[in-house]
Amino acid sequence: MKILKYSTLVICLLCIGLSFQSCEEDDTGISTELVARFTQTVNQSQGTVTFINLSENAVSYNWDFGDGTSSIVINPEKTYDASGTYDVKLTVSNENSEIAAFQDIIEIEIILIINGNFENGSEGWIVGVDVSVPAPVVTENDNSFYEVNITNPDPNQPFLVNVSQKVAITQGEIYVLTFEAWSDGDRTLIAGIGLSGGDFSNDTQTVNLTDTQQQFEITLSSQEFGALDARVLFDSNGDAGLVRICPY
Repeated sequence: MKILKYSTLVICLLCIGLSFQSCEEDDTGISTELVARFTQTVNQSQGTVTFINLSENAVSYNWDFGDGTSSIVINPEKTYDASGTYDVKLTVSNENSEIAAFQDIIEIEIILIINGNFENGSEGWIVGVDVSVPAPVVTENDNSFYEVNITNPDPNQPFLVNVSQKVAITQGEIYVLTFEAWSDGDRTLIAGIGLSGGDFSNDTQTVNLTDTQQQFEITLSSQEFGALDARVLFDSNGDAGLVRICPY
């Protein structure tokens, strides 16, 4: 009977000790689980994404930005060269070489034009008209747009009357130019992207205007050119008449 009592006492003491040990571990509230996670902020005007790493218990980080580039920085900043949808993956590991991963889809829509709605007047825009005086920016019903009325077009200088803005164009990319335009009758307008010097390489399309305000969306390629001081351009195509333009 004494031996049984002693054994029972030892077992009880062991149980109490384990109970205290378990409570001490639970009370810390610290998890050692490896977790990969991130969020991000996007500057659409520049195509720049700042990634905010929310991973837990990781010691190394490997980012795949979905465009063939990568990084091992904890909180990287990435600038995409073109609009599109990118599958971004973060793979992390801990001191025990365990691995965890997290993926998210990033949508980039690079805004090609600044002051596209002319709310800041002609800021950022280069204008030229047949009378050598910049056409005014007009505001009607809280909407601003560029307006030029071509009365005497010069057939020898069809590209004299235009409005353009210098922008960075990357060679080999696809750009989408969206704008609204209308006239006082049926006429055409040239819109596109191109170099602002040299051989003035460009990719443009001709759209048909009427007296009804229309939205146009044209897809353009910079396969043959690219420059930091390239341009977006709208040209009268040598036609007489009123032209109103409001890019996005």
